Amino acid sequence: MHLIFIDDSQQTDPPRRGLGSLVALGGVVVPENQVAPYAAALAALRTELGMPDGEEIKWKPPRGSYLATAGKEIITNLRTRMLQTAIDHDIRSIVVIIDHGAAYKNRTTVEVGKELLKWLFERVTILLSKAADIGLIIADKPGGGPADEGRWLADTLNLTNDGTEYVEPGKIVLPILTAPSHHVPHLQLADLVTAASTAAVAGRLAGLELKDLLRQLAHRNAHNDAWGAGIVLFPQEMINLCYWAFGETSASKVAMNTGITLPDKRFDYFNDDGLGTPSATQTSTTVEPQL
Repeated sequence: MHLIFIDDSQQTDPPRRGLGSLVALGGVVVPENQVAPYAAALAALRTELGMPDGEEIKWKPPRGSYLATAGKEIITNLRTRMLQTAIDHDIRSIVVIIDHGAAYKNRTTVEVGKELLKWLFERVTILLSKAADIGLIIADKPGGGPADEGRWLADTLNLTNDGTEYVEPGKIVLPILTAPSHHVPHLQLADLVTAASTAAVAGRLAGLELKDLLRQLAHRNAHNDAWGAGIVLFPQEMINLCYWAFGETSASKVAMNTGITLPDKRFDYFNDDGLGTPSATQTSTTVEPQL
């Protein structure tokens, strides 16, 4: 069995030119035999860094907490080693990011969240199918209490019972379970991965500093590309941000046996990254004429 821990993130005012508000849902897929070892490794790291017992690791730590005042060196060390430890424990990530300013503009954030959940569910199901395994999804307990938790169950019941138009049901064996992230280190890892990935796409330095590790952690398709598998960006015009935000140099659709080299001149952010950094190449070789 695999356990999938998920969390959401937002970037309401990205510094990267051309982006609107970003909304994201992502998670980490943990093999059952790595759940306890990862928790133990993270506990040892906390002790080494002198973190107080019981303090939750958050991308945006609350004011007055140890992490809020720890300084950049400790924060970078913590985040880098959390991600590297996840890679070492065969954990993989899937993050779905939508530019809400360019897609589904007439839908509320809640409605977009349901779309994100469906896309994440599909990719988790595909990963589990390749692993010939089943999984459970665990989310941070909603801050709104029992009413919000009930909505989680209602939104996921159809997915677990019926699947989607692209994946059959059966791989996720229960509706999403909830747990307080304060006590679940794997949910804290999901917070880091989702928030850092969204920050990298937004063009924020804190996320871009982790791009190499985020790329290594991302689930990949049969062509060894993260786009569309572990890194989902929508609309498709954002595809070159897989290059700028994560260092990916190709993208493909396995079902159609097509692929492209990144950055691709047909999409946004070919000449530069939207932050003032020019592309290393002004030409792009396509493996296939269409993605």
